[in-house]
Amino acid sequence: MRKEEASAGPVATSYSEHRPYPAPPEHWDELAGPVVGHLELPRSIDWGPPRTYDLADLTDRRILYERVLRETSNPEELCAWIHGPSLAALWATLWLPQRVRDAWEDRFPQLRSAA
Repeated sequence: MRKEEASAGPVATSYSEHRPYPAPPEHWDELAGPVVGHLELPRSIDWGPPRTYDLADLTDRRILYERVLRETSNPEELCAWIHGPSLAALWATLWLPQRVRDAWEDRFPQLRSAA
């Protein structure tokens, strides 16, 4: 072992670098989630205290989309909770792991121009 290798120590990685995220759906029109109303996400996505999200409220919609995109392990849930045009409108404001952002922008290049 070279001296430089010994002093480098372990390489730090984040949870998001290893977490398995579901692939985006094949087609944009599969993103047919609701656009109005009050929603409560299932515990598998949002395990905190029960919280109702008002889709008319921009902050609530943004938080709901971030949680679904980061926490779901089920591709069908992506289509059930995310609405394509709403996602495009929010895309630039969403706080997402880079792997998630890259996967979605690779599948749907129109999101790159929305950012």
